[in-house]
Amino acid sequence: MSGLILPTNLVAPAARGSVASARTCRQCRHHAVEAGDVVCRRFPPQVTVVLVPQAAPRVGQLAPQPFATFPPVVPEHVCGEFAEIVR
Repeated sequence: MSGLILPTNLVAPAARGSVASARTCRQCRHHAVEAGDVVCRRFPPQVTVVLVPQAAPRVGQLAPQPFATFPPVVPEHVCGEFAEIVR
C-alpha cells in the first residue's frame, strides 16, 4: 500500500531479513491450542450471544445462548501482545 509506514517490529521477518527477531503468536507465552485452533489467552474470553432454536414445546422460538471463546490467531502472524516464554 502506498504511503503506509510500518514500525520495524511489525514487519514480517522475511521482509526484514531476520528470522531470529520475529515475534510471532507461536512464540508468545499467551498462545494455546484448543480443539485444533491456536488461540490467544492474553485477555479474557470474548462472549458472543447466538439465538438458538428451541425444542418442543417452544418450536419456532429462539433463545439467547452465550458462548465464551478466546480469539483464534494465526501462529505465523506478528504478535501485538508478545511475551516471551519463560522456562
